[in-house]
Amino acid sequence: MSLSAGYLALSPRFAEAIAALAKRLSVQFDTNPRLSRALVCHQRWLLTQACFALYADYALRRLGPGCTATSLSDWVVGEGVASRNTVHHFVESLRIYRFIRVAPDSPRRPLRYEICEQSLEAMHLWFGANLAVLDYVDGGNRAERHQKQPDLLFRVQPEFARRCMSNTNWREPSHRIGLLQWTECGALVMDEFLQLAVAAPVQNGFHDLGAVNIPAMAERFLMSRTHLQRTLKKAEEAGCIKRDGTRRGSHTFMAADFLQEYCAWVAVKSAILDETFERVVASDEAIPANSATGRISADHATALTLQTLDQ
Repeated sequence: MSLSAGYLALSPRFAEAIAALAKRLSVQFDTNPRLSRALVCHQRWLLTQACFALYADYALRRLGPGCTATSLSDWVVGEGVASRNTVHHFVESLRIYRFIRVAPDSPRRPLRYEICEQSLEAMHLWFGANLAVLDYVDGGNRAERHQKQPDLLFRVQPEFARRCMSNTNWREPSHRIGLLQWTECGALVMDEFLQLAVAAPVQNGFHDLGAVNIPAMAERFLMSRTHLQRTLKKAEEAGCIKRDGTRRGSHTFMAADFLQEYCAWVAVKSAILDETFERVVASDEAIPANSATGRISADHATALTLQTLDQ
């Protein structure tokens, strides 16, 4: 049985797991900042997931038009996630940095894109890491199963992306969470705070994060120092954090109720992933062992992964 958002939100192991995930993503950012910026704010996260879902559906089953600027715009603009100009700029930046490329069989208009090898590797890492979060909570073997069946990414992610996009609680975070999540690289700042908060006991309703060097953080995450200071000031005013001392190395505290609010929000995404993953795995197990036709899509997805990585 899949884990519910309510259960995950109250699980201490879930908080520990998403903090470990945050550390892993932080290391990935240091390794490849350009690629990691696809996930550094909530809007980019939604755009990235939608982009891959459109690609995977077309690549695996020839469903829909594939990943085009038009199909991506039609989807996310309809959900109020971004404007058409923002979507077109996003797609163009992915193309310039060679995270996507025009598919060999693409029509002249609209151009259909496919995922480049470094992007596919990153999606597999993201998928496996998020499955590992769930495994840490209940001792499951989802991440191990994904390693053995890489096709699961292609078969789980499109439905996961659509359910996340249609879920208002995930798509539209609360005001306090949105202060960082909607900000460029704000998710990285929250990840940094999360790692510190989970390791710190609660005292008088706050987790003591210690001295945080704001200029160094802004430089590391390629942010404007002024913009980061303004964002943190808004977070203070909203009761998310409090800071004492100088702004350069201020002693920072995170409100315990804000950490719980954040965990509950992330739990929505993780519960959607678990339920979708469980449904796909259950459909696999329902296929007779001697059925060849039932495995065509899975075999095709595995072949797509290998083909892309070989290019």
